[in-house]
Amino acid sequence: MSASLRPRPLAVSVLLFALAPAWTGGGAAAVATGSAAATTAWHDGRFAVDVPGVVGRSDVVLGQPNTAPAQAMPLGNGSLGAAVWAAGGMTAQLNRADTLPDRRSPGQVVVPGLSALTQAADYHGRLDLYDGKFVQSGGGMTATTYVRGTKDEVVIDVTGADPGATQNVELHLWQPRTPTATARGAVATLAQSWQDNSQPGASGQTFGALAAVTADGRGVQASVVDPLTVQVSFRPHADGTFRVVVAAPRWTGGRDAQAAAAQYLAGDGGEGGGIATAAWWHQYWNHVGLMRLSSADGSAQYLESIRLISLYASAAERGSVRPGSQAGVADLFDSTQDSHSWDPASYWGWNLRMMVTAALGAGAFGDNDGYFALYRTELPAIESWTASQFPGASGACVPETMRFSGVGIQVHLSGGSWGANPYLDCSSQGPPRYNARTLSTGAEVALFVWQTYTATDDLAFLRQNYPVMAAWARFILSYAKQGPDGLLHTSPSNAHETQWDVSDPVTDITAMDAVLPLVAQAARLLHRDSDLVDQIAAALPKVLPYPRTDAATQTQQLSPAADAAGQDVIGLSYQQSAATHNVENLGLEPVWPYGLIGDSGPLSDLAKRTFTDRLFVERNDWSLDPIDAARLGFADSVRGILIDQTENYQTRPSGLASFGPAYPEPYAEQSAVVATALQDALVQDYDGLLRIAPAWPSGWDADATVYIQHRTKVDVEVRGGVPTTVAVEAGADERLSVRNPWPGARLQVVTADRGPNRVVVPPADADVVVVPVRAGHDYLIEPVSAPTTTQPFAPVSGVPATVSKTLGPVSIGLPPAS
Repeated sequence: MSASLRPRPLAVSVLLFALAPAWTGGGAAAVATGSAAATTAWHDGRFAVDVPGVVGRSDVVLGQPNTAPAQAMPLGNGSLGAAVWAAGGMTAQLNRADTLPDRRSPGQVVVPGLSALTQAADYHGRLDLYDGKFVQSGGGMTATTYVRGTKDEVVIDVTGADPGATQNVELHLWQPRTPTATARGAVATLAQSWQDNSQPGASGQTFGALAAVTADGRGVQASVVDPLTVQVSFRPHADGTFRVVVAAPRWTGGRDAQAAAAQYLAGDGGEGGGIATAAWWHQYWNHVGLMRLSSADGSAQYLESIRLISLYASAAERGSVRPGSQAGVADLFDSTQDSHSWDPASYWGWNLRMMVTAALGAGAFGDNDGYFALYRTELPAIESWTASQFPGASGACVPETMRFSGVGIQVHLSGGSWGANPYLDCSSQGPPRYNARTLSTGAEVALFVWQTYTATDDLAFLRQNYPVMAAWARFILSYAKQGPDGLLHTSPSNAHETQWDVSDPVTDITAMDAVLPLVAQAARLLHRDSDLVDQIAAALPKVLPYPRTDAATQTQQLSPAADAAGQDVIGLSYQQSAATHNVENLGLEPVWPYGLIGDSGPLSDLAKRTFTDRLFVERNDWSLDPIDAARLGFADSVRGILIDQTENYQTRPSGLASFGPAYPEPYAEQSAVVATALQDALVQDYDGLLRIAPAWPSGWDADATVYIQHRTKVDVEVRGGVPTTVAVEAGADERLSVRNPWPGARLQVVTADRGPNRVVVPPADADVVVVPVRAGHDYLIEPVSAPTTTQPFAPVSGVPATVSKTLGPVSIGLPPAS
């Protein structure tokens, strides 16, 4: 990320299990020598997994109270989030993604009476990921905090309190907020509404924040303490129990806040003691791919937890109208009042990409609903913005930093306040800036639309989101101009944030090469836009080759002929010597996310040199280095980079990251990079070829359920870097191309449904086999020398964490106080 504007940040899902390494070495020899010791979790037509136990392995355990705001534990239900820490007894900050344009918090709730718990010598805390709850105990008390799955309410259930001691629970805001504070009966509220009418690009819409607190106890009485503070006072029930409920629903004003709050709080939402919330989370975990990893040094287990926490955070701030996260920040878990490091009204496409792919790989497709809704809903505004900024252009230039209302205006931070001079993104007007002429963001959105369609075969989803794909294609085809060489050129255009106003950046070339064919394919499927299909067919032969530069200095402009000497790499643009302003390795965009180059093929060596000689090594928490390493088959780099980046950036005990000392919010992008890299290291099928363990570190064991294209899952077990179980749960009728997981060894494919196995592909030693699969049926891909069915059955099991975890200088959880 640059000092003045942040750089850009990062599918298959895995469930990995730690048994003692059964095999050493690799290839056919490993298959032959290791078969006797191998076990399999595939049994009786299914992959047997203890879901609660495996999820619980990544629980966040606190051996001492998390007293600092940066140590807050995250909770959420997709629309309401909370950050919970042990200040003043216990404090929880409420957060929503629709309190725009400044993402103002609805407030903080403080429970002083829990000091007896959080200050107790026997304090213990656990973020229970399987149930979605934060449970604390100490001094004979327990407090269970959660965000209801069915209502936008934070609930704190307490046991073991002194029945005779009065409890005062405070809900407060801070200067310069100007809420209306009211109290009536057992409910106290803080409510404020405002118009988005003062910043550049203002939408004119009305937004607001409402928080209301009440309690289940004896003699509950609400009161106003001061203009920024309300409270409820009560005594616990005779058995020492009480419940605090804080509601923070969507609010835009226009009615009596006190009456609205009382109505919203009525009843318990069918939750009882949080049963519905736990059920919501159980359903989520039962439908996503999990991961269990093991290595002798413990690094694999640690990264397993980072990935699972990434999925937890993704579900807890998923959003339905727009993403919960922007700029890579885990906004719904913020504990810094209304402080923000980046324009909270704007979304950075680059810093969302890794979250999208992490969810795709896990089969958590619903986690991306808000992402697609944002661009789909605001498409008319994006097209209007494009017309105003590119006279004569058609379609939609999707701004890289896009205001929630679809305009390419980002208000920047200046001297601690939001400056008056905005950055214009996707604009031919104004000076060169980080994303003024970044033209490829719409291609990324289109790519993810297509990848979601191919993962789900959901034609209704494609039909709903296709207009975004087509609008970007029309824009880039209208902006690109044919030069004297007969090829299409984009100039001026940004190589994302790294080069400004250059000619033919690699980002534009890659986007056109990868995405224009997908748009045409989608149009034909939907019987739409034959004129656009014709334009694309005419344009594709005119797309420029990737720019080349010398590996040594990366300043020379070379032609594709330089590939023969093996000393060139993919460059940033056709003005390679132009100044750089950010630290993005854009020459690797064809590798990921676009999937045009992989670990084999005519350009693979060029891409591998581009990675090895990349300009920016492991820079920033959003660095895509480990994902690129996975796509290119660099297993050792995958391991090393994942550990390095985690040790550098994952500084919060919640498992979330920090961008640096000057940026106080929690960041979700680093954990999503980990998730995507692990998944791609284990399974890839981005180009229609199924690769098993293409970049899996040799010292790591794994048990996994992997989501691939066409509603299909692949169950994988790896021991000592060598696959021992490969099972395909087919979601569609297709001919599945599979690269031999055991190079040089003979393999076969048999049915894996309940009942006798039937040979589908007879023994073969081919590098690639084609497996005819049918929807709803299962298949085992196995080495002839070590059939899966001969291995002893051992289900994938797990035990919830009991202590905090460490990796070098960082930790998940907190150790006991010394």
